[in-house]
Amino acid sequence: MEITLPLFGTASTTSDSTGLSVSGLVTPLNAATPWQLELPASGIFGLTGPSGSGKSTLLAALAGQRHCRGNITFANTVWLRGRRALATHKRTLSLGFQDSRLFAGQSVADNLALARRYSRRPLPEEECGRLLKAFGIEPLLHQPVELLSGGEAQRVAVLRQLFNNAPLQLFDEPFSAVDRAQVLRRLLPTLRDFWARYPALVIWTSHDFDEIQLLAQRCLWMDSANLSAPLSLPEIAQRLDSHGVGDSCRSRIEARVESLSDGLLTLDLGGISIFADRVAGHYRRGDTAAFLLEAGDISLSVEKPGLSSILNCLPVTLVAKQNLTDGRIRLQLAAADQMFYADISRLSCERLELREGTTYFAQFKAGSLAGL
Repeated sequence: MEITLPLFGTASTTSDSTGLSVSGLVTPLNAATPWQLELPASGIFGLTGPSGSGKSTLLAALAGQRHCRGNITFANTVWLRGRRALATHKRTLSLGFQDSRLFAGQSVADNLALARRYSRRPLPEEECGRLLKAFGIEPLLHQPVELLSGGEAQRVAVLRQLFNNAPLQLFDEPFSAVDRAQVLRRLLPTLRDFWARYPALVIWTSHDFDEIQLLAQRCLWMDSANLSAPLSLPEIAQRLDSHGVGDSCRSRIEARVESLSDGLLTLDLGGISIFADRVAGHYRRGDTAAFLLEAGDISLSVEKPGLSSILNCLPVTLVAKQNLTDGRIRLQLAAADQMFYADISRLSCERLELREGTTYFAQFKAGSLAGL
């Protein structure tokens, strides 16, 4: 079936895929390695890899902003077939950039209102108000965008995409200038919560693996213009390590919410209660919460410690030991079918006589859990 578009030629519908289907996509960057990609109609996927590998080019090609040929179909609509391309504004997507690209000469409120006015899936007023508060944008609404700092502009740009609420949302390093603590503790949980209520297909491009771990379950890897199929987060972590571009050893852990009282969140991790403090009140009992735990924030004991101001004590099994170049030992630990890492000194490892396959006790403070 073909539909005639008055300004931009023809677009075709097809029953091949309800999600995103890319085949034989070639840009000037990847003439020898056409890109193939199949993603569902909704879900959050990371996209990472070394600088200059082609991540931004892929997003631009999907958005119709880069000369290319091949085939792109989304939600049963053909966006690209050979060299015939549907215009960018006819594609049901939004694309956000690292440099924000807000509309100059307008206020923050004008930029947001414009995105909402042209949305195919406009959000309710109460949802917009909730996002404005969570992103801390309310005091900035009447400011000209030229007066915003880099971090403020990026927050407004991401919010503009959320207000547009496109079925396919592409982000290219959207929080690179935003305070990291604000990103981990406030913005990423808000985004995760938003997309649970308003599902979309999201591709989140970042060099910050912590961002990807907190948002996504799967991730695309781009290296020298070679695009992988979606990989698990541990597989991506291994690739980052092998390329020397990983800047963090935080482990992603999931647990079920039991209660929230006075800012202290109680979580169930395989039958063991753990605690997180300084947590916002948007969790409900029974929710699954994902968070990050820094390898350096964990201590290990051979015997179960007594009462301590450190609230969290978790029985763990030592799976593997890895020597690091700076004299520390990285321990791979298992608890309740989940894996995480702890970094300790070589001296501590020798004193405790740690052995693989043995059960120990991991302690960490409630304030160590990031991303809640």
